[in-house]
Amino acid sequence: MLPSQDAPVSHEIDQALNKLDKLHSSPTIALRVMELTREDDFEMSEVADCLEHDPALAASILRLINSSYYGLSEGVTSLPYALTYMGRRSVRLSVLSFGLVKTLVKGSPARFHQMYWKRSLTLAAAARRLAELSNIDTEPDTAFSAGLLADLGMLALAQMKTKEYVEICDDPDHTLRHVQLEREEFGFDHMAVGGRLLSRWHLPEEMVEAVANHHIYLPVSPELNHTLLVANLLTEVLWTPASHYMHPLLYLLKSRFGLGVDDLITLAVETKDAVRESMDIFGVQVQGEIDVDTMEQQAREQFEQAALDEESFLGGYDTLILDA
Repeated sequence: MLPSQDAPVSHEIDQALNKLDKLHSSPTIALRVMELTREDDFEMSEVADCLEHDPALAASILRLINSSYYGLSEGVTSLPYALTYMGRRSVRLSVLSFGLVKTLVKGSPARFHQMYWKRSLTLAAAARRLAELSNIDTEPDTAFSAGLLADLGMLALAQMKTKEYVEICDDPDHTLRHVQLEREEFGFDHMAVGGRLLSRWHLPEEMVEAVANHHIYLPVSPELNHTLLVANLLTEVLWTPASHYMHPLLYLLKSRFGLGVDDLITLAVETKDAVRESMDIFGVQVQGEIDVDTMEQQAREQFEQAALDEESFLGGYDTLILDA
């Protein structure tokens, strides 16, 4: 079990973030849109006019609206129409994702770049598919954006100590072990940094909380928290054969979403397909291939053998970060 981050740590994180030049030299257009959309009654026409000055950002938004995520029968070529169709919250989150995240990851070492996009695109796709499959109240767009932004803190930590942090990211366990190493090196972890960044950018509190806790099992917490936690575990399982996170994944799917092993297989297949599409949307390439067949075999074996109850989950699998 890892101790939770306390209030003094937030001050340390702020001090560290204030020293990062890259955070203060992010794209002008993206930051301007973030400012325009801070209030709920912003004018969509102003946002469209602003985005016209950043063709790459505008093109990214058009690729997204024309993807299967929105399932439109006809292609959309009009930026104002795309923004209106997406809605106010999705516009803000999309600009944050495309405009700021892509800038922060640029220039990072190749293996870190690969790890980051592999995790982020999978997390985002898994969170969205889970929201659709389980009929929870969380909007799929919100789940997707939360998943995409969940590891935002990694980008900041990579700027603070690039060499040391890339070595941390080389560890194959990106849940418990990863967070332990971060806290040893920095005194705080990427969850706390990511949550603080989103708070500074005035994102909704539900998203700030979910990002700040996406490795942590909190029995009583909002749906988005559980969605990100399960999406994170699924990301581990999909990219790591024989992952020891399969058991907690199966337990949480059953206890929090009412989903069984067949639903997990469906979720895995749909996530794999969505990751491919997301690579086109974001203009990145992720090496490797998700092996759903191997994952299915492991899932069915553990589902038959394991007692998927809370006592077994909490008592036998403390490999999952717990913070009761």
